[in-house]
Amino acid sequence: MNTAEEREALAARRRPPAEPPAWLIEHGIGAGRLPIRVHAGTCWDTRKRCAPISTDQARRALAEGIPACPHCRPDTALGMPE
Repeated sequence: MNTAEEREALAARRRPPAEPPAWLIEHGIGAGRLPIRVHAGTCWDTRKRCAPISTDQARRALAEGIPACPHCRPDTALGMPE
């Protein structure tokens, strides 16, 4: 017979993977950890210093001068080319 932990582990393996966030903000290294780049959620060039953000937050960040990733071009996807 399966224990509760074994049943939970089996259920977790059967769940579909979580959807990636639509937009990410990449933070720099150091004490301030200021935002340094906006990415689309499916970008291949993201790093561990990225956090999910909403569409409005992504637009605001781009409008405030935070650069768009040159690979996934979130500015173009959001209709905000430079």
